[in-house]
Amino acid sequence: MTSDPDGGTVFLFDFDGTITATELLPVIAAEVGLAREIGELTAATMAGEVLFDASFRRRVDLLAEVPVARVAEIVTEMPVLEQLVKWIKSRRSECWIVTSNLDCWVRPWLDRHGLEGFTSRSNMRSGRVAVEHILRKESVLRRFPGRRTVMVGDGANDAELISEATVGIANAIVHDVPPVVLEVADYLVMDEGTLCRTLSRL
Repeated sequence: MTSDPDGGTVFLFDFDGTITATELLPVIAAEVGLAREIGELTAATMAGEVLFDASFRRRVDLLAEVPVARVAEIVTEMPVLEQLVKWIKSRRSECWIVTSNLDCWVRPWLDRHGLEGFTSRSNMRSGRVAVEHILRKESVLRRFPGRRTVMVGDGANDAELISEATVGIANAIVHDVPPVVLEVADYLVMDEGTLCRTLSRL
């Protein structure tokens, strides 16, 4: 993806728990009877208690047996924050989704809604999905040199991008926000209406 040379504000959004009303990996885990294990690992990772990269690779490895097509269906069926998605789609040329989830899982959702995004990359090994490259969310800012940026996120792995963006918004609509995010955010929002109004003012 390339940035708009005409300038203007870029709006960046985490996916799980920001666009969606729940976390993706625990929902996938229910398909293979690992919901509790994945849920606990996801919660610890979001709180910053477990290093993200190691946690993510472990969770993907546990879920690798679930067919990619089925995961795409799960993502499509997941409840989303409708008011926020409507706001993003009304300004789609200014908005990007930034998620560490795998491209093969998230791309069908993005395509369905006509949105752009940055994801981790996957490959197939012996019929199993595997992690090829984990997205460093803060690296996305290099795609928009000189642009004013707004980042909305809710987990510890969003903290650096929230800190480095021009404006950082901690999103507590779905989850409690860990201290590492609260420390660097410019705003804290707790409901969709407030978030959309805040974004519109920026």
